[in-house]
Amino acid sequence: MLWVVLEVLDGRRAVRLLREVAVPGVAARLGGAVRASATRMVRAPRVCHPSRFVAEVSVTVRREGRVVAVAARVEHRGGRWWFTSFTVLE
Repeated sequence: MLWVVLEVLDGRRAVRLLREVAVPGVAARLGGAVRASATRMVRAPRVCHPSRFVAEVSVTVRREGRVVAVAARVEHRGGRWWFTSFTVLE
């Protein structure tokens, strides 16, 4: 799921896919942040589970020649997992 969002932000996947993995407010904000680039993972994602139905994910990626951090929160709602927060810290 994390890579779907990063590929949308890079312009390699359709923006409409955000509606399938993120709550509406997050999907709308991320849809406005799309730009052509190539993101590559630098380290494996770290996942923390503060509760049974919440996961907080962080990963370091290389984007546009820079190493940046990505932080996200995923919550289980309505039988599936949704991004409720997603930030690329550039």
